[in-house]
Amino acid sequence: MRTHTELLVAFARKGRDLVATGRFTAENLPELTYPLERATAFAAEARGRLVPPPASLQAFETLLARYRAFVELVEDVRRAPDAREAAERLDASVAAVETAAGEVHVALDRER
Repeated sequence: MRTHTELLVAFARKGRDLVATGRFTAENLPELTYPLERATAFAAEARGRLVPPPASLQAFETLLARYRAFVELVEDVRRAPDAREAAERLDASVAAVETAAGEVHVALDRER
């Protein structure tokens, strides 16, 4: 779960940076969606065997929702004529991903 969490944060930052520099293209979108697909599959498998689901899994699912919203926003803003303005629109979404990731780490640490 920690690995998926770190990857989602890293790819959110990378996506924002690519938009900010005007280098994000449709070909970059799978780079953002693949980690989401893998992390979602991981969460589904974990939910199937961890009953009741631990706080870390619930926090992880919140992270997945925030990352999914980020990817959707990237798709919306990537064609904006002003890359800087587009990146600024992504800042809050990246921050939400980072905050959710921090909550996953806190929950995992408590469960040790």
